[in-house]
Amino acid sequence: MTRNTTYTKRQLYERLFVSSLDLGLARQFAAHLLKKGWHSAPYERRGSIYMQQAAFTTSLIVSYSRPFKYSCGWPDLPKNFKQYDTLQQQLHKKLLGLRDQIYAHSDSAYYSIKPFRIDTELVTDIEGVPFLRLSKAQCEQVIVMIDGIQQRLSPCLKKLRGELADRNET
Repeated sequence: MTRNTTYTKRQLYERLFVSSLDLGLARQFAAHLLKKGWHSAPYERRGSIYMQQAAFTTSLIVSYSRPFKYSCGWPDLPKNFKQYDTLQQQLHKKLLGLRDQIYAHSDSAYYSIKPFRIDTELVTDIEGVPFLRLSKAQCEQVIVMIDGIQQRLSPCLKKLRGELADRNET
């Protein structure tokens, strides 16, 4: 597949705008996980808590990753918006890897399912599946990372919005 590398100012504006929306959602999901204290393994919490934690964690990782993944019709997010220190860069790579291998796809390297016979009549499975969770520190760091990007995005969006409005480009 050949990627178009020539984009209009309008397409860049749209990409930045939607990236800001996605990052804003990811920030809200991280804040909710922190507020609820949802950082557990499935066997550590009772009832529907782990299910809710898994849903918010999945939403956080997928929403966070969207701006950094290829989008048909829009340019890549310019690299200058992502200014991370070494630890943040490691977390960023981890989140994108989790998205690619666990949250948006199910890579076999992260799953182990083995049929197991208990007796002549009863057969079950021994499952090794990844826990759908981020630590408190990871959620806090995601918020810091997103806030930094949003601070850099905001003035650029404002400038592009004004230029496009002045040109009456619809």
